Amino acid sequence: MASSLSKGPVFTAVRSNNAVFQLYSCQCRFLSQSSQRSAMRGIPENISIKQPAQPSMATRGMGLSRSELPQDIGLLPGTYVRPLWRDMPSIFQQPRERLQLEWLWLKSGFQNFLGLVAYCKWFNSGLPLRLKERRQAARELHQRMYSAFAKGDISTLRKVCCTGLANNLSSRISNRPRDEKVSWSLDKYNRTPATLLTGIRVLSDRATQIPEIPDSGVRQVVVRITSRQSTGKSKVVKTGKSEVSVESTAPPKQQDCTEYIVLQKLRWYGEDEDWRIWGHATPTTVEDLANPMFVSGLTFAERMEAMKEQFQGKK
Repeated sequence: MASSLSKGPVFTAVRSNNAVFQLYSCQCRFLSQSSQRSAMRGIPENISIKQPAQPSMATRGMGLSRSELPQDIGLLPGTYVRPLWRDMPSIFQQPRERLQLEWLWLKSGFQNFLGLVAYCKWFNSGLPLRLKERRQAARELHQRMYSAFAKGDISTLRKVCCTGLANNLSSRISNRPRDEKVSWSLDKYNRTPATLLTGIRVLSDRATQIPEIPDSGVRQVVVRITSRQSTGKSKVVKTGKSEVSVESTAPPKQQDCTEYIVLQKLRWYGEDEDWRIWGHATPTTVEDLANPMFVSGLTFAERMEAMKEQFQGKK
């Protein structure tokens, strides 16, 4: 189940739901007059009608309740997700790329920690760092999400997942055959060196203010979870008015899974929301080194401009 959720179009809808943070520019519309009207004195050939100015994000946000505020803002640009050791480029065959990835790991870790301290102690004075609760929250939400998905519990999914992910999982539940029953269990955490022998390792912890909205921000934590999970499917057959029997359609399947879960905690107008699962991330690769957010020697403004051009080119 874990592998099926981390692939395909499940998270495409999540990442694309960022329209609330786009700025809308005012445009002018020109209405051409007919040849008969243009002959009339005192009436210009083109009339410029200016649309009313759009309200700022802060103004639009003030009119919304907390339940109406957005949850999906996308993965923060420049998030470095360290790959497994076996997936890293060889130091002998690709020494330059390997050193670049290792340097990014050290640099991003240092910058992320400074940014987190500034977010908690400077921009939001007195906000706790919550370093200890990250792994605990990841463990709890990870199990609740998969258990709810197996049971078809949409209400719980909307509590533990961001809107885009919850909607996608709910759609998958609705598409199941009505007589199909899904089971899921987490058998154990694989305490490998990849997770520092804990089964759950924090790879990234970033926080930033949300522009134009006072006392508001977002914190995203990427964790690597290595576990052994079992999934199964069965068919529910009614034998009477109140009697049912369950027939197994496939033997339970057990597999080892490595997942990169993104946790998110939003802060709106000085009030923190609960941790939620935003979705799955993918490890940073050698190809990602060409990303403007990872290229060395660029200023922040140059990185933003390069990303803007890259995005417009893809469109």
